[in-house]
Amino acid sequence: MKVHSTAILEGNVRLDEGVEIGPYAYISGDVSVGRDTKIGAYVRIEGRVRIGAKNRIHHSVSIGQPPQDLGYSGEDTEVLVGDGNVIREFVTIHRATGEGARTVVGNGNYLMAYVHIAHNCVVGDGIVIANAAQLAGHVIVEDRAFVSGVLGIHQWARVGKLAMVGGMTRLNRDAPPFFMTVGYDPVVVGLNLVGLRRAGFSREEIAVLKEAYDTIYRSNLPLEEALGRLAEKFPEDPNVRHLIEFFKSSRRGVILKSPLRE
Repeated sequence: MKVHSTAILEGNVRLDEGVEIGPYAYISGDVSVGRDTKIGAYVRIEGRVRIGAKNRIHHSVSIGQPPQDLGYSGEDTEVLVGDGNVIREFVTIHRATGEGARTVVGNGNYLMAYVHIAHNCVVGDGIVIANAAQLAGHVIVEDRAFVSGVLGIHQWARVGKLAMVGGMTRLNRDAPPFFMTVGYDPVVVGLNLVGLRRAGFSREEIAVLKEAYDTIYRSNLPLEEALGRLAEKFPEDPNVRHLIEFFKSSRRGVILKSPLRE
């Protein structure tokens, strides 16, 4: 364990073996940091925060500040950060609103500089969020999504599994799994082929998802009918089941606009 002489630790701070804390870091409150995590200079962590193992937290990151939520009244909430994340300069991750609630960042994520993750967000595993992306409260990002830079995601919106969201998109509704979404008035433009191939999807799996995209976005069928056809044709396909469930469980509505569908 290495703690720089200028770092300040106060409260119930627990550091596992191999933790390193850089100059002028400030850690206060009920905080635990897992083994081999490295915390850079000027990082500020406070409140109730659980950070896992082998994370790399670069300088000037802020984790656990009170939420930017007028409804927050000081209730006991926390931030959970998993293992193996890279959190770059000036990222902010705020604690949740609502007694006992959590803001969660999973495992193996790469959060680039100036990303903001607001209260009650849930970020899954293996996700890339590029520079200056701003996630409002209660946003959910599913596993292995790619969120490009300089964009905003509206409260309660979701980004689906292995989706890709283009830079400077205004995501006011849900971006569906496996597909690419882009634009100020966002449209769904096709499969995230690069992401699917990197994830090891077979040609057969990709072909099924291509048919799912065509059925939803190019057939001009009403959504319920399109989803029904997919459920009937691919009843055992886990990716199609996930896609259908994502549409049916949407709180804000899934983006249905595409270049060929208004």
